[in-house]
Amino acid sequence: MTSQNTKNYNLYILISSFIGIILSFFLIREFYGTAGDFVSSLCSISGSENGCEKVANSSYSGFRNLPFFGDIPVALFGFVYYGLIFGIAYLDYKSENVLQSGYIELIYLFAVIGLLMDVILFSISLFIIKAVCILCISTYIVTIAILLIAHISLKKQGEPQTIMDSLRKNVFSSLKTNLLNYIIIILFLLTCGIGGGRYSSNSQTTSMGEESDKNIIQKKIDAYEKGAVLKLETKGIPFSGDEKAPITIVKFADFNCGHCMHTSVILRQILQEYSGLVKVYYKNFPLDGNCNRLVSRKSPDGSSCVAAGASICASAQNKFKNVYEELYNDNERGIRHSTISVVEIAKKNNLNLQTFNTCMSSKEVSDSISKDVEEAEKLDIKSTPSLFINNKAIDPGTPDPIFLRALLTHLTKKI
Repeated sequence: MTSQNTKNYNLYILISSFIGIILSFFLIREFYGTAGDFVSSLCSISGSENGCEKVANSSYSGFRNLPFFGDIPVALFGFVYYGLIFGIAYLDYKSENVLQSGYIELIYLFAVIGLLMDVILFSISLFIIKAVCILCISTYIVTIAILLIAHISLKKQGEPQTIMDSLRKNVFSSLKTNLLNYIIIILFLLTCGIGGGRYSSNSQTTSMGEESDKNIIQKKIDAYEKGAVLKLETKGIPFSGDEKAPITIVKFADFNCGHCMHTSVILRQILQEYSGLVKVYYKNFPLDGNCNRLVSRKSPDGSSCVAAGASICASAQNKFKNVYEELYNDNERGIRHSTISVVEIAKKNNLNLQTFNTCMSSKEVSDSISKDVEEAEKLDIKSTPSLFINNKAIDPGTPDPIFLRALLTHLTKKI
C-alpha cells in the first residue's frame, strides 16, 4: 500500500475520532448537568425518556467524591480516549514514513481495548441501569468504525496473519518514541474535559426546551396524572415556601451532584414564580456508601455524607436554607465538602459552632440520613435528583423547566 493510501485511512480516523470527542464531551456535560437543550433533544426520541440523563444520573456514570477532583464521569475517559486516537492519527498523518511509524498499530490496539470497554458499558446500561443512551451508542459506533479502518489499513500493509506480528513489533516502539507527546495530549484533554464539562452559564438552566413540542409536554403531564400516588413523609423535613401551599415538591439529592445543583436553581425560580402555591421539601440521598447502604462505592473522605450532615445540623438551628445554598455554591466552585469547609459555612451563617460540631458527630444525623435512605429504597430511587410532586414521581434527573412549569400550572387549575 502506498504512503498516500495510508494517509487517507488516517484522515478517516481523524474524522471518526473527532466525532467521538464531540459525543463524549456532550456526555461529560450531561453528567455535570450542563448539557442544555441540544443534547436533551439528541437523547430523546419522539418524546421518549431521556436515556442519556438516566445513565448520567446513575451511580455507574462516574467516580464520585475523588479527592481534589470531585466527581469524574466515565465519559471523561472516552473524551481522552478519542482525543488520544485523534492525536496519534494526526502524528501518523504528518509522519514521513507512515508505513513504519507504528501509529496505526497503536490505534488498532486502543480500538480493540475501547470496544471491549464499550461492550461492558453497554451491558451495564442495558441490564443494570435499564436505559438506552443514544449518545453512548453513537460513541460505540465510532469505536467500531475506528477499529475497522485501522484493521483495513493494517491488512493493506501485509497479510492478515501478520497483524499481530506488526503490533508486537511497532507498538512498543511508538510508545517509547512518543511517550512525552502522549502524556501532554492526555493532560490537555483531561483539563479540557473537566473544565469544559463543568462550565455553565446562568441562562442555560433557565431556558431548557423553550421550543419543546406542546404535544410532548402534554403527554408527560398525562403520564404524570396516570402515575401511582406514593406516600412520602414530610413531617419535620426542612422546606422552602409557604407551609400552606397546596403543591408539594419533595427532592432527594446529593450535595456533590451537578444535576442536583442545577435543579436547586430551577426550584428556587419555581418558588418565586409560584409563591404561595408551591413548597419544596429537601431530603438526602448521598451517593456514598459511607452513609447510604444502597450505594456500594465509599468515598475516602465521605464528602457527600459530611454535606448531608451539615444540612441536617443547619436545619436544627433554623439555618437550613442558607447552608443548603452555600453547600451547592461550594460544589459549583469545585470545593470539596469536608469538616473544614462546612464549619466555614456554619461560621459564615452565624451558627452556634459548638452545637453544630456536636450535631455533626451525633447519632441523630446518621439516623436522619438512614431514614431518608429507607424511604428512597421504598420509592425505588436509584439516582439523584429525584423529584416527587404531590406524591407522584416525575422522571429522575434535572427537570425540564418548561415541563415543570406546565405541570405546576396544570395542577394549580385543579386547586
